[in-house]
Amino acid sequence: MMGKKAYKGKWIFTGNKEMPIIENFVMMTEKGHILWVKPENEAEKDKDAVYVELGDVYVVPGFIDAHMHLFCEEMEDAFCPGRSTAYHVCNGVRNAVDLLRAGIVACRDLGAFRGYTLGIRDSIDKGEIPGPKIIACGHAICATGGHGYNLSYECDGADEVRKNVRRVIKEGADIVKLMVSGGVNSPGPEPGPCELTKEEIRVGVETAHAWGRKVAVHTHGNTAIRNCVEAGVDSIEHGVYMTEDIMDMMIEKGTYLVPTLCAPYYAVNEGLKQDPDNPDHAKSKEVLQMHRDMLKKCADKGVKIAFGTDAGCPYDPYDKAPYEMVLMTKAGLTPQQALKAATEGSADLLGIADEYGSLETGKRADFLCLRENPLENIESVAQKKDVYINGEKFVG
Repeated sequence: MMGKKAYKGKWIFTGNKEMPIIENFVMMTEKGHILWVKPENEAEKDKDAVYVELGDVYVVPGFIDAHMHLFCEEMEDAFCPGRSTAYHVCNGVRNAVDLLRAGIVACRDLGAFRGYTLGIRDSIDKGEIPGPKIIACGHAICATGGHGYNLSYECDGADEVRKNVRRVIKEGADIVKLMVSGGVNSPGPEPGPCELTKEEIRVGVETAHAWGRKVAVHTHGNTAIRNCVEAGVDSIEHGVYMTEDIMDMMIEKGTYLVPTLCAPYYAVNEGLKQDPDNPDHAKSKEVLQMHRDMLKKCADKGVKIAFGTDAGCPYDPYDKAPYEMVLMTKAGLTPQQALKAATEGSADLLGIADEYGSLETGKRADFLCLRENPLENIESVAQKKDVYINGEKFVG
């Protein structure tokens, strides 16, 4: 890894605005970072570099999942809690490796049982275990008894929200997650009803931003989304019942949408098969097209979009995370729009664009070798691929 390596191939999607696609390229790397990427006929020969022929593949930046959960289920053995904790953590490590094998080189965990992801993040950062770069919130913040309470600190009133935002930051959170609405099937005055008040949302955002943390919000309902965008959140997660006036506000404020189309897709296609009488899965089927239509309108208007899967939720697998891009194209986005959301968009939202999201000078040499051109066949992103981390092929 310490010396220079020059990767040669037939096609690369760099993400660089000046030259996004290069055919017959050379990518020079050193110490796991990119020195330059050039067409082969413009690349100077370097006698100190080891040249690697990538063969008949299509190279793209590693993908970045802006919404997933390594520890989504509550697991505890009352007779031997230490045993169940160890088992749970080992599952989390396996889940992280599954994401990496699928081509997810960085991700954002938006709520974990007992905040376990913070420890997985630290171990990956130290090079002790393999896995993607993780941006994590630890615990989310929710209303008492609210949506996702098993992954959250429960709050009543603005003071408790402020205290628990500070608490998660003290525990090591990179990002603050507010569970603002219920799910699509939650009881209330509208689909995806508000569970935090305007004041609680405002205080949560102000406190997080004062401590230099971005805020992601679980929101399905229109009122919840509106309150969050007005409060200045950084990203809307899911956003099923969003209306066009809110989209316009998001453009003005620079708010990201992370649609997570995989969540209802797998609830419908896998959940209903295994649990056909589950009302939550049935509701997911009802909103499937509405969710996709909302995303298409956002893309057409120019709302910033990042790629997120909600992997870890019921029936939503880690090893198929890139399929979110396929679903984005089924919603009407172009393959290039989907690919940019999974690279440049997510890198910007997560605050890691200095090293991730494109293949250009100064960035990490984290890239994927696909068997087919993803701009012609987006399904290739979810198929067999080689994963390179810091310029080294991952074989775990």
